[in-house]
Amino acid sequence: MRYSFTKKEKTEQRGKTVTTTLMTKIKPRPSDSFIQVVEKTRLDHLAYKFYGNPTHWWVIASANSIAGKMYAEPGTQLRIPKNIHEIIQDHIKVNS
Repeated sequence: MRYSFTKKEKTEQRGKTVTTTLMTKIKPRPSDSFIQVVEKTRLDHLAYKFYGNPTHWWVIASANSIAGKMYAEPGTQLRIPKNIHEIIQDHIKVNS
């Protein structure tokens, strides 16, 4: 669902066209939770735990400015936004 509404940016790298998905900025809210990562943890596993849907990993990545990887390293503090439905609706509005 996210990718059907997401703006993309195309650039040339080493003679190939590379498409980058632009991430939505997610502002902090008082309702957000914070967790401390104890062991290397995949973002899709956290999304499933907190949202019941592993495809919402991008919400955690965007909220924590994580780009280019699907995991968080031990010792990292992560912000977990609670307003997932509002975030998705805002994402669709901004990108449509």
